[in-house]
Amino acid sequence: MRFKLATAIAIGVLLVAATATPANAATNRIRVGSSGTLTNRLLITVSVTIVCDPLPDTPFDSGAAVSLQQAAGEHISAANGSVYNAFTGPNAPLLTCDGVTQNAVVIEAVPNSGSGPFHGGQALVSASFSYDTGISCGPGCVETTNSEGGSIPWLTISLH
Repeated sequence: MRFKLATAIAIGVLLVAATATPANAATNRIRVGSSGTLTNRLLITVSVTIVCDPLPDTPFDSGAAVSLQQAAGEHISAANGSVYNAFTGPNAPLLTCDGVTQNAVVIEAVPNSGSGPFHGGQALVSASFSYDTGISCGPGCVETTNSEGGSIPWLTISLH
């Protein structure tokens, strides 16, 4: 009986240790809103929320991107959009990466060359982001020292 109890406790401790998240685990994540705005069947506006971890050294660029696809009859309409910010001059960082801040980013996309227009209804979207820090290597020069990012696979949103 004692052996069974000791074994059960040991297995429980091992399971907790195996599933525990280390204190320095990455919190990088990106989430896409459940709907997007469609203007004149050509401009798609999508909201994403990004949470990213702090990195050592000075932030110098970040960006986020979306890709969309929608069935249009027998064809597939496709669109891509992105926002990017290099922190030069008066530019403020696009993302605040502190592991807590929920960065709300709005990304506009237009149909790719050769693609048809979009319509209201369901569409597929995927999204990604990147964040880089670095050190100066002279005027106008930054050497990347750390990078992070995240992405989500295709999911369904509604276009209105």
